[in-house]
Amino acid sequence: MVEQSVGAWATVRFNAADETAYRSYMRARIVPLLRIGALIGAGAFSGFFAWDYLLLDDPLWVTGPIRLAVVLFMLLGGALSYWPVIRDDSAVLFVFTVCIYVGVAIGFAAIVSQLPGGFLAGLPGFMVGMIFIPAFVAYTWQSAVAVAPLIVVPIGIMAGAGATEFELINAIAWLTGGASFVIGFSYVLVAINRNNFALELSVQREKQRSEDLLLNILPADIAQRLKADETVIADHRESATVLFADLVGFTELSRTIPAARLVELLNDLFSRFDRLTQEHGAEKIKTIGDAYMVAAGLNAGVSDHVTAVANLALDMKDAFIAFQREHDLDLKLRIGVHSGAVIAGVIGTHKFAYDLWGDTVNVASRMESAGVPNEIQVSEETRTLLSPNFQVQPRGKIDIKGHLAKNVYLLRR
Repeated sequence: MVEQSVGAWATVRFNAADETAYRSYMRARIVPLLRIGALIGAGAFSGFFAWDYLLLDDPLWVTGPIRLAVVLFMLLGGALSYWPVIRDDSAVLFVFTVCIYVGVAIGFAAIVSQLPGGFLAGLPGFMVGMIFIPAFVAYTWQSAVAVAPLIVVPIGIMAGAGATEFELINAIAWLTGGASFVIGFSYVLVAINRNNFALELSVQREKQRSEDLLLNILPADIAQRLKADETVIADHRESATVLFADLVGFTELSRTIPAARLVELLNDLFSRFDRLTQEHGAEKIKTIGDAYMVAAGLNAGVSDHVTAVANLALDMKDAFIAFQREHDLDLKLRIGVHSGAVIAGVIGTHKFAYDLWGDTVNVASRMESAGVPNEIQVSEETRTLLSPNFQVQPRGKIDIKGHLAKNVYLLRR
């Protein structure tokens, strides 16, 4: 999470994970800027060669080789930034940046030491190099480290080359003043970058929270279609399997225990069912009071929807027995399963819902309501699709509203 410091220009502090992400974020911005800076620097160094002609009669063999070496050095630095060892490690990238500045500082100081009056006239060149530093750093302290070569190296070379006291004092004043500007501007830029990254993190997390909420309501493929502004989402599936589960005795229990305890128990049981539904690749459709509805075969994620739901039903039965023992409740569970064609779609614009329609849904509901407590009742259609590995016990024919009497079976382990 992000912790905002106090103050308009204070930097944002991140936890360890977000700080690592911030370094990656800045690295992705710094590397392209470093390459552009190398090209600009090489162009500037080449262009300033004309300035040498104002101070030397024939600078080609005096400052020319030094400028060429510096230009090639900067171009090589830009090229090396494509190397993964440098590009993908923030610490290595920073050391690499400082090394470039050390090389440029040495080269430029060597040039001005060869020019009459160069220790005075050449100072703006160092200032030009400094102004790029804030774009190449992720932290304020890094700008202080990067600007140090542009102070220490020129002063050292000037002192060694016999610069006058005035030239040294003048150089120290200009270079330290420029460095102060660079460090101050770096602080402002770092504050802006960190605040922008914090904002991006917040947006990403809100987006992810919305995504997670949407996926709690809709199947993943349906959520994608809804986000793509598909106005009518309706699919016909020739073969799917629908499961209904219902608690026997729950209404009586609701009259004897507090509301909070009732919801707590139901949430515990349905959370167990939710985990099993995910494990078996099925889709939770909805809960209606103490009833739980699941389906499989609605998308390409589960090829054998009958097997998936059969295994889910058996595991739900086991989970219910464990739940019943833990809470010492006088409840029973009925489960009904039926397979066939369904229509699946999203209805509503406010508090929309993903639901199923068709005769298959009705029969699956009847399989549950006409079932046996603590048993899993499956239809003839479902039994036909089950593999021989599953054990079923014939129960005979039962009356189904709107249908002829159907053969039904009890699914066992």
